Amino acid sequence: MLKADNSAYDYSRYEQLELEQISEPIAKPRKKAQKKAKPKTHLMSILFVFGLSIFIISRYAYIAEINYNITNLQKEYDVAVKENTDLNVQLMKAVNLEALEKTAIEELGMQYPDVRNQIAYVNVKNSVQADDKEDNDFYNINDLQENKYIAYTKAVINNILNVLD
Repeated sequence: MLKADNSAYDYSRYEQLELEQISEPIAKPRKKAQKKAKPKTHLMSILFVFGLSIFIISRYAYIAEINYNITNLQKEYDVAVKENTDLNVQLMKAVNLEALEKTAIEELGMQYPDVRNQIAYVNVKNSVQADDKEDNDFYNINDLQENKYIAYTKAVINNILNVLD
């Protein structure tokens, strides 16, 4: 009789391959482990928000300090104005017109003017204008006579200063 070849059911070859695979694992190329960027990004965001909040709080603290200083200075100013007003009132009280009149008549020998004979009227505008003219022209006749060039130079400088003013 013929013996049937049962090689189709021979699993020994497969068992040997499985043992080889178990004993020598196949080295698969591993991908590089990438570091997670999210924690760093979150940390940077948190630090940025923290720094920004500290900056804003410091600015508000500075504004509060300035307002406090302004309030204190305003109080000091009010006290100084009140003191000035009080001193002006004391000054007005100290200047007693009756006492001043008595001192002028008795001690200094002053008297009221006679309405008809002792009152003299003075035109103040003309005298003030004459004084102003003398002050504005700082070169005089002597300079013109001695040296015309110096006087001319002074006149030019005076005109330039007037234009600049």
